[in-house]
Amino acid sequence: MIEIRVLKNDDNLNDLIPLSREFFLEYEANHSYFFKTDRINETDIISYFKNFIDNENRKAFIAIDNNMIIGYISVLIQNQPDYWVIKKIGHISGFMVNKNYRRRDIGIKLLDNAIDYFSEKSVRNYTVYTSVNNIGAIEFYKRKGMEPLYTTLLGKIERNLKEKDNEKRKYSEEN
Repeated sequence: MIEIRVLKNDDNLNDLIPLSREFFLEYEANHSYFFKTDRINETDIISYFKNFIDNENRKAFIAIDNNMIIGYISVLIQNQPDYWVIKKIGHISGFMVNKNYRRRDIGIKLLDNAIDYFSEKSVRNYTVYTSVNNIGAIEFYKRKGMEPLYTTLLGKIERNLKEKDNEKRKYSEEN
């Protein structure tokens, strides 16, 4: 039976390394220019998850099968400035279930635990970032009652700064 619970210091954090690599590989498949997965080292992954242990405004929930972590969701709470109507907001920082365990409601259970945590902390709204190309995740979040909030667009600058400076000089000389 799969157990869902809070990540603790005595958990085998090394189980989170292949899951995190899988997370980044899936993201890289949609946006190859965001991450260099071969440069993600194990210490960074372990350090990331340690930040969610025994932290009042951060939690990581894990799914365990046969003493192995097969899924996680990491969440944090952010206090907003006074001019915001929403004073506290929750954020899903990372969310991954091993491919072999998908379509078994593990993601739903992990998300439900995160929502319960937010509720206990008097958080009434939460966000998640995902690739616009990750249709499966977007549909999952919509089924859980989430709706699009805003769109982040990414622009690429094709030419380098030296070329831009040369163009400016050329323009100035001509005028």
